[in-house]
Amino acid sequence: MPISAGIGTNGMTELKASRVYIDANVFIYAAEGSSEIADPLQSLFRLFAVKVGVAVTSELTLAEVLPKADILQRRYYLNLIAWSGVIEAHPISRDIVIETASYRRIAGMPKLADAIHIVTAMRSGCSQILSGDLRMKLPDGLSIIGIDRENISRLINELS
Repeated sequence: MPISAGIGTNGMTELKASRVYIDANVFIYAAEGSSEIADPLQSLFRLFAVKVGVAVTSELTLAEVLPKADILQRRYYLNLIAWSGVIEAHPISRDIVIETASYRRIAGMPKLADAIHIVTAMRSGCSQILSGDLRMKLPDGLSIIGIDRENISRLINELS
């Protein structure tokens, strides 16, 4: 699915969950954040365990979350992202790299990691990205869900 030249909307959106892309920072907030944000995210991850195939990320996420993780956090990340099957982790293929380069050119050179996440989301059939970074430049057809308590609650209700 090619990325269009347009840039999507940021901020609070009408949720339409079918497949949701999970940005790397969401895993960090769930494992290392305050209980105000970690608890709702943990509830969402428990729901993903029941609704297998809804949550998607890139294997790049592992490279982003593991460097500063202590032994318990490392086990948590590996279990959730790589081993459990709760999150569908997509490899970074040559096609994704090539499409990422095109997207970066069109979108004004967003950060490489963000662009890989965006392209992986689009190629995985996601229409939304759950992220703590509301500044991401998104193509048309992709919207962002902020990780505040209200949005997480709305997403949980929609998926339930």
